[in-house]
Amino acid sequence: MGNEKKSQASGENADSAAQERSPGQSSPSPSGKDSDGEGENSLEATLARAEATLTLLTAWLANIQKLFQLELDRTIAAGKRIVALQLMLLPLSAALIVSLCGGVGLITYYFSQSIYLAFLVFILIQVAILAGAIVYQKKLVPLLGFEETKRQVKEALNDVTEVFK
Repeated sequence: MGNEKKSQASGENADSAAQERSPGQSSPSPSGKDSDGEGENSLEATLARAEATLTLLTAWLANIQKLFQLELDRTIAAGKRIVALQLMLLPLSAALIVSLCGGVGLITYYFSQSIYLAFLVFILIQVAILAGAIVYQKKLVPLLGFEETKRQVKEALNDVTEVFK
């Protein structure tokens, strides 16, 4: 009998606490079931949506982490290539440009007997070689960065916000 009074008192406290937390909702019926049954379905649907969202978010995070790692590897490899290219191009470009351009300028002078024309060809060849190196370097620069990871994060955020709308 003493246990029945304690359980009734705790049940009344639980009902009053529930009413305090949600003043807009009616208190549950004594049988523990709502009159229309929508409360349980709504709660179950909300929990199912939350669980699905959490599962989706976990999968997205795993995919984004893998994508980030792959893009980081690609970026590091491209960065290493750019640095190696720069270190290699510095002394080689000076020697190559001087020797090639000097040779072409000398050949131009031999055929034209004009020092001005030979010097112009010498300069133009230098410009062409440097332009080729700059164009190749500009092709490598887009490999730096995390464009696909950014795109995937935006897509994941859009999907998560769609679930909660």
